[in-house]
Amino acid sequence: MGCLGKAINSRRVVPCRTDGLAIADYRIICVFHGANGHVQAVGYSEGGHEVMYDDVWTIEQARHAIQKGHRLYTVSPSTGAQADIELHGDTIRTKPEQSTDNTLDDLPIRG
Repeated sequence: MGCLGKAINSRRVVPCRTDGLAIADYRIICVFHGANGHVQAVGYSEGGHEVMYDDVWTIEQARHAIQKGHRLYTVSPSTGAQADIELHGDTIRTKPEQSTDNTLDDLPIRG
């Protein structure tokens, strides 16, 4: 039984995995707020860079990536601890038990 890849952003098609392992890890390093003040998009780094993002996902694209098996995470600037990002209602958030100063609200704002 085959699995066709789904486009995550405009540049890549990612293969599906069914063994429970993350397809890829993406470090979320910044956020973009909309006019309402809420996070509308996130900048991510495929290589774990802390200051340069490779591309931007809307919240819906980030949710889709998580649903497809990708691991999205943030990193605490004070401890270096990682916190996974999870689906939460119609948005995303860092897992509360893993986050201290590495929530989406703590990330640099761009745009």
